[in-house]
This record gives sequence, structure tokens and C-alpha cells, in this order.
Amino acid sequence: MNIFFRNIIILVCTLAAVSCYKDLGNYDYRDINEITIDPGSYTYSAGVPSEVVITPTVTQSLTEGTDNLSYLWQRPVSGNRWEELGTEPQYVLQVTQEDNQVINLIFSVTDNNLGITTYAEIYVRPIIAFESCWFLLQDIDGQAVLGNVDGEGDERTVSHDIYGAQNGGQALQGSPLFLGVQPYMRTDPPTAGNSNTENLLGVFTSSAQYILEASTMHEHPDLDYDRIVYGRHLSGENMPQNDGSGPTFMKGQRNGFAIADGGTLWYAVHDDLALMYPLRLDPSSLGSDPYAYTVGDACLSYARGNNMLVYDSRGNRFLTYINTTDYGSGYWVRQEIVDGGGSEDNEYLEFTSNNTAYLTPVGENGKTNAFNPDLLQSGLVMDVMGMSTSGQGTSNVLAVGHSDNTFHIYELSMDAIVDNNDAYARCSGYWSVSAEGSLASSEKVPVTTSSYFTRMFFYASGNAIYRVDISLSTPTVTRIWASDDASDVVTGLKFKSDNEEIYYEDNTVKGVTHQLGAIVESQNGDCVLVEFNMTAAGEIEQDSAGVQNIKVFGEDTDGDAIFSNVVDFVYSYRDKIYTLE
Repeated sequence: MNIFFRNIIILVCTLAAVSCYKDLGNYDYRDINEITIDPGSYTYSAGVPSEVVITPTVTQSLTEGTDNLSYLWQRPVSGNRWEELGTEPQYVLQVTQEDNQVINLIFSVTDNNLGITTYAEIYVRPIIAFESCWFLLQDIDGQAVLGNVDGEGDERTVSHDIYGAQNGGQALQGSPLFLGVQPYMRTDPPTAGNSNTENLLGVFTSSAQYILEASTMHEHPDLDYDRIVYGRHLSGENMPQNDGSGPTFMKGQRNGFAIADGGTLWYAVHDDLALMYPLRLDPSSLGSDPYAYTVGDACLSYARGNNMLVYDSRGNRFLTYINTTDYGSGYWVRQEIVDGGGSEDNEYLEFTSNNTAYLTPVGENGKTNAFNPDLLQSGLVMDVMGMSTSGQGTSNVLAVGHSDNTFHIYELSMDAIVDNNDAYARCSGYWSVSAEGSLASSEKVPVTTSSYFTRMFFYASGNAIYRVDISLSTPTVTRIWASDDASDVVTGLKFKSDNEEIYYEDNTVKGVTHQLGAIVESQNGDCVLVEFNMTAAGEIEQDSAGVQNIKVFGEDTDGDAIFSNVVDFVYSYRDKIYTLE
């Protein structure tokens, strides 16, 4: 035992002696310059030729500037073989029509002073084309040209002529008028028990009415304009006289599909046929002439049942349309008319169960109306009819018009009108507000609303965007944004959706009801699309550093304008989120 402990003591002493060794070597220690790469996130629209600018953020821990750095971009070709693509700090990826998978890139940054290389793998992911897409209708030398901004996030697919790109270079005919979208066009009959949908995009020009599949930009194989507005060329005592004005708007929602043509409002219930009938005035309350009105605007966004709120510009009044007939009723008659190729026109002209509801007065429900819906402000130009929310949490339509430089705001309770909720007046609010900036005297002003906001709307004048808050005892007008160039003009203003949200599987939302788009036009006609994320208070959203959430689209990699002379724009979205397998 004593021998064992003696050996332990000898070992400990030896280690202690070694630990006292003094290293007299002269070494040159240097700090490492750490390179960090933030690759960013990138998407492209599958099947659409485009350019995607890849711009990683490179930071160094010890060195300022980039003189010590070199770059290399690579892309896998096959097996372990990689193709060298470029040696610049950014890379412009050329997407072809055949690309439909994740594109994998390797970005390497080398510190030439130390010989150390840092790598980042960058994924450019495909999205289904036009599923979250702004469409912009341009006037190019008197001809209609359809452009788009497709996708989400900072980097998107932008095209000057997406219609031509998707149709072999074919051009739209005629000068541009307006765009319309139906995001909820059913593809199955009512008997199928499901509600699959597709998106329809309407492109209206002086020469033609294009009904496009919004997923392909091809003309719809079954739903051309004359098939939808079936009775436009029919005559008979039940049919309206065309006033020659042609189409003026197209709107679609879950609760139906409407087009204004010839001063008459044409409407189809939400089935897969989209067979529209002309809407007539109620003879029991509005006289014997069923078409003694001129539709100026309509709101379909209150998505419970087949209903609308309509502005009659001839009578300067509001009308309601409430169709309580089950949309399956009369379906087989509509099917026969569609399949008959004109041989069943007599069935269409009889209307029967397919056109029994009327346009009726708004009326009262025992609560005192805040304004007379049958006699609005004289000289009124109706700017917009969209959804809003009242301070009591009810679903309302805000109809905003102007005369001279004053806004006239009419609030109508859809809960009272459609659901017969007698807790609220049908005409629940009226305000007149002097505008900041100048309003066009005889033309519509860019105005937009959304049910995300409580008694609030937004408008544009000159190069600025304003918020009008009528929820306060005294309405306020606040400028929330202006372009840097005072000569710019904001010519368009729309929320992606005024009422419908898009839900992910975890029940979170994409926020389309508070994402605001604006068309800003410079003096030479060049245009950009500016997109804002808005807060519930009507302010532009900011990050933690106080930077406003604003995105601008419409310039190519050389800084040249992609869009010019935009006359209208719309947002097309899918109700569900789809992913590529």
C-alpha cells in the first residue's frame, strides 16, 4: 500500500514540474475576420420566364469595405458537377418557362487577405403563377397592354406584358378601359357538394371583353363574355335597352358575380355556370319601367347570401338586391340554356325561377336613418363602395363620393339590410369631410376601404395618400405618405381585398385586407406599384428600427421603368394556399 502511494506522489510531482515549463516561442496571433452571409428569400412564378435578382447581405467582423473580398456563384448541373455563374456580389437568375422546381445556388465569399472562404446555400422557390398577383392595365400608344407583379415578399416576378408572354406574343386588341376579377368562380355544380373555385380576370378594352383564366392568362374555354352576359344581344319585353355605354365594371365575390353593361346590372348566382340575368326594379315600389336606372357602382363583399348594395346614378340613390332563392333552384334550366347554344333562348327570356328577385329601396326598419337613401347629395360623384366595420362591430358598406372638394360618406348596415337586424338603422351614418389636396370635380378619385378598419377610408390626391378617420367625434384627415417627387401623381389606390382574408392551415392570415397598393405615375407616364402594410390605426407598419414597410415594384435591373400609363389595376388571389409537391 505504501509503494502505491509513493508512486502516486512521484507522478503528481512529475506533472507539476512539466506544468511549470515556460514556452519562450515567439508566435504571431491574429483575430479571424468572420464573414457572415444573409442569403435572403426568393421566389419565382413557375412557368413564367422572368429575372430574379439575388442580393445576399455580406458583413465582416473586422474589415470595412469590400476590397478584400471576391465572390463566386455556382449552380448544380448534374451529380457533383457545378457550373460557375458569376463573380459579382449579386446575381440575376434567368428563369425559363420550363423551370418549376426549387433552384439551388451556392454563393461563396472569400477573404483574399486570409484565404478564408464562407459559403451560403440559396434556394429560389417556385410559386404557382398568378396566385397572389397584381395585374396592371396600361395604355401604350393607344393599345391595351396587361402587366403584372406576381408573388409575395421583397422579390417578385414583374412583367410589362404578361398577356403577350403567356399567349405567344399575341396582343390585346383596342385601347384599355378597366379590369375586373372574380376570385371565387366555382368549378363544380351545386350537386357536387364541394366548392372548388378558379379565378377569372376580365380585361376590358374598346374593342373586346376578355375573360381570362387568371392562372394561365389564356381566354377561358367555356366562359366568354357573350356567354356570361347571355341576354345582352336578346330582345323582348323582359330585356333592357342598351344605352350604348358598354361595360363599366366587373366584380365577383363568394355571393355572386356582377357586370355593369349598357347601364344595366347583370348578375349570376355563385354556381359553375355564371349565367347572368339583368336585374330589374321592383314594380311594387319603383314603378312600371323595370330598367329605369343606371348602375354606377355596387358592393358584393358582404358574403352572406346572394345580395348587393347598388348605387343608381340616374336616380342618385341606393338600392338593394337580396336573392333568397337557393342557388340550386333553376340550375337545370340554366344548364339547358348554356348547353342549348341559343336553342333555349325562350327559357332565358321567361326568367322563371332564375330572375325573380328585384332591386328594391333600402327603406327603414324602425330605426331612424342617418340620411335619405333615395335622395343623395346633388352633384355627387361616387368614388367607391366597399366594406368597413363600425364601432359596434357590425359589417357595413362605406359608400364614399365627392362633390367639389368635399367627401360625402354614407354608411349602410348590411346586418340591418340583409339580416333584418333591427338593432341598427339601415342607413347608419353620414359625414361630410373637406378634403386635403385637390379632388377632380367630375371624375372618380382614388379611394379605397377595407373591413379591417373601423370607420376609416383612404384616398389619394396629387403625390400623396391620406387617411380619413370618421370614427372620431370630429373626423380627421391625415397625410400618411407622399412620393419624393412632388410632380408625381397617385392614380390608383386599392386594398388587395376589402373583406376576404386568406387563411393558412394554422389559421393565421396573410393580411390582404390591410395590404394597400398604389399606382404612382411620374410626369413622363412611367409608373411604379407601391405596396404598404397598414396597421389597424391606419398607419404604415414599421419594423423595430422604425423603418416603414413599403415595397416598390416597376423598375428592371437597369433602373428602367417596366410600366407606363396604368389606367387600372386589380389584385387576384386564391382562397386557399397551394404548394407544389
